[in-house]
Amino acid sequence: MFNQVTWISKEPQVRHAFSLCRVVNAGTPDEWYDLLGVIRVPINRLAPDKLRDQLRPWALATLAAGGYSFGRYTASYSTLDEEDEPYKAFVNEVIDWSGSTVLVPAEQPLGG
Repeated sequence: MFNQVTWISKEPQVRHAFSLCRVVNAGTPDEWYDLLGVIRVPINRLAPDKLRDQLRPWALATLAAGGYSFGRYTASYSTLDEEDEPYKAFVNEVIDWSGSTVLVPAEQPLGG
């Protein structure tokens, strides 16, 4: 046993990413998600929550820079599967986009 070499394979590294989807037919029974892009992000094991805080700013910058039109979008922070597709989401952000900025619901009058 002392003169034998045994290779111990490392566990596959879990990859993390931000992704952005356009929600097609939002709010209807025919709703589906069009994956617009995925960007791998390095994880800091000492401060993993920092990535969560960067998701929304990344998504808004991506929407603004990409010239995306009016609609509902979903940004996710997730792991990736073997094909580099989003797999298990940790955080999802729904963004209603005007084509140039985030849409904010109008305040409803009290009692109305």
